[in-house]
Amino acid sequence: MDTQRFSQRQQDLLRAAARLQEAVSQPVDSGILRDATIQRFEFTFEIAWKAMQGYLLHQGIEVAGPRQTLKQAFVAGLIATSEAADIWLAMLDDRNLTTHTYREALAESIVAHIRQRYASQLYDMADRVAKLTLD
Repeated sequence: MDTQRFSQRQQDLLRAAARLQEAVSQPVDSGILRDATIQRFEFTFEIAWKAMQGYLLHQGIEVAGPRQTLKQAFVAGLIATSEAADIWLAMLDDRNLTTHTYREALAESIVAHIRQRYASQLYDMADRVAKLTLD
């Protein structure tokens, strides 16, 4: 990944995290707000793992797909703790389930996870990625 493309990913991730924060700060009192929160989670997660992947590839660490990227991001120190690594893997599992948000109980469960555990990890990663440089 070249420096310009990585810089764009950094900015995209910061913007996506801010949009997720905006959604999470609202009370989920309608299906539309629930769905908006899930959608913002989805695109923030996608940008985050792809930013990690780009950084790892630049460091010479070959990764393919989000699960392998998340595991290597932990090994490389982008994901700071084993607890955080577990949260990221749970995030991936929930992201994969978001296509089933027509199931109301599942959608509500995912939104609860986003609010309670995932959003803070995504904000932290946006800050971490923003400080990275490709040397």
